[in-house]
Amino acid sequence: MTALAGAASPAGATSEKTTKNASVTTMASCNGWQNAGGVAGRWTKSKDPCSLWGQKGMKVRYRWAAERGTPCIKVKGFKYNKSTKKYVAKWYNAGCGKSGFIKNVPWGNVAAHPEIKIKGFSLLKWQ
Repeated sequence: MTALAGAASPAGATSEKTTKNASVTTMASCNGWQNAGGVAGRWTKSKDPCSLWGQKGMKVRYRWAAERGTPCIKVKGFKYNKSTKKYVAKWYNAGCGKSGFIKNVPWGNVAAHPEIKIKGFSLLKWQ
């Protein structure tokens, strides 16, 4: 999952630069693809280990590529609740298929971990 303004790397791509600085290495790993698996007949979750810091009006993009199976995907976003004046997590349908993406998922002024739900026996990478 990446913010719309962020750059995305293809699956399996690695950075040519190496560094001994742990904070830079951690930042680089936060922009990579995550491995996940789905089970037939129920939704399973996969959570990005790095959080995303949002801002008012921010929207994000998720994408996936299945190595096995044809999963159905839901993605986590946040919707502003006017009555409570808070952002509330909401799951958005991203569709089914060997690969795909969904953009303009509302994120807003929230710091949280991106997550996806997977249904159907599958092995995939997502960001």
